Amino acid sequence: MATKKIQNERVVERNITIRCDGFSYRVRMMVNGTRIDETFDTVQEARAYRDRLRADAATDPAYKLVLEAKQRKETAAKLTLEALLDRYLAEITPTKRGARAEISKIGKLKRYPIARLPINLVRREAVLQFMETAKSERWSDSSLRKYLMLISSLFQVATKRWGMSLDNPIRSVEVPTNGKGRDRRLEAGEFERLLAELKKARNRYVAPVFELAVETACRQGEILKLQHKDIDFSNAIATLRYTKNGDDRIIPLSTRAVAILAQVPIPIKGALFQVTEVELRRAFNAAKQRAQKRYLSECAAHGHQAQPGYLADLRFHDLRHEATSRLFEKGLNLMEVASITGHKTLAMLKRYTHLRATDLAKKLG
Repeated sequence: MATKKIQNERVVERNITIRCDGFSYRVRMMVNGTRIDETFDTVQEARAYRDRLRADAATDPAYKLVLEAKQRKETAAKLTLEALLDRYLAEITPTKRGARAEISKIGKLKRYPIARLPINLVRREAVLQFMETAKSERWSDSSLRKYLMLISSLFQVATKRWGMSLDNPIRSVEVPTNGKGRDRRLEAGEFERLLAELKKARNRYVAPVFELAVETACRQGEILKLQHKDIDFSNAIATLRYTKNGDDRIIPLSTRAVAILAQVPIPIKGALFQVTEVELRRAFNAAKQRAQKRYLSECAAHGHQAQPGYLADLRFHDLRHEATSRLFEKGLNLMEVASITGHKTLAMLKRYTHLRATDLAKKLG
């Protein structure tokens, strides 16, 4: 066999090289797609190892499994977390109901250094560093938890579905809890001020969506997916399809809710409310700012002390808290409220229920 020169080595036999200093022999070969690279003191040892590899690869199925496992580890060493996130985004995310939110999370996660690490180096230390960075950027515990759960899900899919030999690093760190649930409810006058400003919005659908959220305790996405065929005006009920819990839900409609829906023009096709989540969020935030500015001006004009946080810290999802609490205040029991809100457990329903102590005191007498 012709001698093939390699840097500081020369070939002495097929798959065997000798270092130029003559002190060691190296076996280099591919076995079932796996690169083998081992060093020995003598050519006899190198030759015996090479021949055994050939024989084992040809006759021993168990050895083939070992080589395949080694190959998977080598493949994982070349893949970055970002590459796996891209595969997850293409294959797994589209099957989820919350695909849009997860697409945003994956895009944000890919901007952090942890995404550029080889997947086999995404270990406890790397995750802890990511958590420290997130905390320095003042992420909430709830937000950080969601990103850690995304990484955990990625590793589970890579192991169970893609056959990769990986250890889930999230299991070795302390994942933050969801934290204290929000207990924000509408203060006196906030509903009226916001509704007045939302009626001035360019999109005429944002005001009825806002009002319907308070009347029905529906999630924003559930309202925006409503179609005219989902409303039964004669029986005052609405069918919510493809909800967050994965089930359709039929809810009763108050007299005011029926009136709101009856005033919405019937579209030729598609959703009843012709507004996107982005448009609704922008309109809500703009209306909130205008309402707060007007409130502060009125307080200054009349010499009143402005209430801290009035309107400023209100989120659209807080309307679900407000509506759920109002259902209890109307006298509905646990099962009745749960059937309307769609909560599967008492614990989750409790997170959305904030009865005012002053109202309870009046009931006590």
